[in-house]
Amino acid sequence: MAKIMLVDDETVLVNSLQIALEDEGHDVVSFYEGSKAMHYLINNEPDLIFLDLRLPDMHGLDILKEIKNMNSNLPTVVITAHGDINSAIQAMKLGAFDFIIKPFDLEEIMMVLEKSQAEAKLYGEVELLRSKSFQQEYIVGQSPEILIVKNQIEKIASIDECTVLIRGESGTGKELVAKGIHNQSARNGMSFIDVNCSALPEHLLESELFGYEKGAFADAKNKKVGLLELADKGTLFLDEIGDMPLNLQTKILRFLENRSFRRIGGEKEISVDVRVIAATNTDLEESIKKKLFREDLYYRLNVVPVYVPPLRKRGMDISILAEYFLNYFSKKFSKPKVKFSREAEKLLLEYNWPGNVRELKNLIERMVILNSGEIIDVNDLPTEIKKKGGVETKFSEISPGENESLDDILRKVEYDLIRQALIRAKGVKSVAADMLGISRHSLKRRLQKFGEKIE
Repeated sequence: MAKIMLVDDETVLVNSLQIALEDEGHDVVSFYEGSKAMHYLINNEPDLIFLDLRLPDMHGLDILKEIKNMNSNLPTVVITAHGDINSAIQAMKLGAFDFIIKPFDLEEIMMVLEKSQAEAKLYGEVELLRSKSFQQEYIVGQSPEILIVKNQIEKIASIDECTVLIRGESGTGKELVAKGIHNQSARNGMSFIDVNCSALPEHLLESELFGYEKGAFADAKNKKVGLLELADKGTLFLDEIGDMPLNLQTKILRFLENRSFRRIGGEKEISVDVRVIAATNTDLEESIKKKLFREDLYYRLNVVPVYVPPLRKRGMDISILAEYFLNYFSKKFSKPKVKFSREAEKLLLEYNWPGNVRELKNLIERMVILNSGEIIDVNDLPTEIKKKGGVETKFSEISPGENESLDDILRKVEYDLIRQALIRAKGVKSVAADMLGISRHSLKRRLQKFGEKIE
């Protein structure tokens, strides 16, 4: 059953149509003047409107504009006379769902009604999926530190052109910030494409970003459209930008300046409309000093900087996030709702969380899967949390040897930190890197420095 609104000044037509629609089980309300119809719409929302373009007090196109301003998704079918087809076309351009030319029969009305209900159902399903997706990507927390980030997201999203650089430790949620900017911007219906700049070798990363023409190199048997083209009208997220090779940094800088590029092996300049958001957990200023990152690219990216604080500095958010993830994974795995005991929650608050929100999320997922009761107690927590520490070396525990320099001491501390992280991560280097708040490639370089003999 649909709630239908009829707006037409022909009394006989309106009465007969209302009776026919009510006989089909629909709820119908009728108006003979545009002003009264508009007043009704202030506090009511029908499923479908049949709107005559010729009314005694207002033109139907003016009413249609007001309807679209109030609710752009409200389907409105305009009714027009045979000789006024141009107005019907104009109404479609303004967002009318369909138009009907007088005289019409009931069958035609029913077909339009069924079509509008089918599309409304589809729209509702799509919005539900979007809603579920958005909830999973929503930045959870109410600490002053994260509220600053949320406020920045809202402001940045409203300005379409600016380039953004998101900084913060690994696992803090930099990608969520990027998606938040995209979702709240005018580009939210277009593509969000993320690229991990440290995950691929230079030649593959270049091919992924820019694409290539057929025959550009030995294996290029067909043309490949790059991610820059696929992100047109949307958002391109360059994660781990600090690990991008220097040669590729030059090409990205040129793209940022011109918003155009050439495929590998191509001669045609391709222009795209893309918002670029970059993120890194590395010290770019230090990388610039070491000639590992271009200074001009840094300034080009750092138009609007956003800093995502580590979890250990977000105080109250640890409990909020823990509750959020408990509910989320309990529903996901169809498990009874569980909660932490006071003692266990106290340890969560005291823990340093070197892996940040990602570490907390992974811990709670594991706890929900393995827990068989309603309470997660201290004994259920991993050893590192029960020790209230994590991967850290206390200054008081450092015992410099005779004639040891500061560099020797720091090297010893770095060695110990990496060793502890690898032990906790059971040898999985990507997990150890997350715990240390560095990239996988940064950990690899440090391991090479120690000859990869850490045991």
